[in-house]
Amino acid sequence: MKVNGKEIIGKSFFYDGCHKIYVIEDDEDVNHMKEIGWSEEQIYPISYLPTAFYGSCSLRFIHNVKLTKTYVKQFEDAEFSE
Repeated sequence: MKVNGKEIIGKSFFYDGCHKIYVIEDDEDVNHMKEIGWSEEQIYPISYLPTAFYGSCSLRFIHNVKLTKTYVKQFEDAEFSE
């Protein structure tokens, strides 16, 4: 999947149900997020990403867990493609 022309590396993501979206790239990401209070119930398949994004409030963004990649900045629109 691509968003705004950037290929997403990951098969799932963390979503808080409001606006925080973090792409999971490896098992280390999952462990880190659990350590800081996120749960497995907040993990969704990457195919759900457009639905989560467009169902989020206007503060929405998409980053990777490590915060080294920004796929969509806050207040920016997103275009999803395969």
